[in-house]
Amino acid sequence: MRLIVRAERESDTAKMGRCLGSCLKPGTNILMSGDLGAGKTTLTKAVAEGLGIDPQHVTSPTFSILHHFPEGNPPLVHVDLYRLGENPDLDEIGIEEYLDGVHILMVEWSEYLGEESPLKQKALLISLTFNGELCRKFDFEFPQELQGIAGCFQKCLEEQGIKYESTGT
Repeated sequence: MRLIVRAERESDTAKMGRCLGSCLKPGTNILMSGDLGAGKTTLTKAVAEGLGIDPQHVTSPTFSILHHFPEGNPPLVHVDLYRLGENPDLDEIGIEEYLDGVHILMVEWSEYLGEESPLKQKALLISLTFNGELCRKFDFEFPQELQGIAGCFQKCLEEQGIKYESTGT
C-alpha cells in the first residue's frame, strides 16, 4: 500500500510523524530518502515523540552516524548514511545489533544502501520531496508485512484531519 501525504508546514509533519510513531511495532525498519533539507530529521523527531521520546533530544546523526534512544516504546535507532556514501558496511557502524526485532530503525539517506542490504527487506520506504517552497510530499510505501501499521496510520491521519492519497490495498 502507498500513502501520499502533503505537509504544508512543519506542524503538519509533526502531527503525521506522531501518528506514524504511535503505530509502529518493534522490529520495524524505516528507510527514508530525499534531498538535503527535505524533512527526514524533522519526521524522525515527530516519530520519536510518538514513541514517547523527547523530540528535543533528537538531532541529525550526520557526524555520529547513529543515535540510540532506549527510552522509546519501542526503542528507536536513528541512522544517517550521508557521510558513508554508497554501499556502507553496516557491521562497521553497528546497525546489525539493532536488527533484533525489538528496536525501530529509522535510516536517513537509504538510497546509499546496496540492493542486497538486509535493511531493505520488509521495510517501510518513505520518499520525501519538496512540493513548493514550504510544502513537503511524503510518499509512504508499506510492504505486505506492515499492512497493520498502514491501517493504524491511516486511521490516525483521519482522526487528526490530515488528508492523504492511497493506492493499493
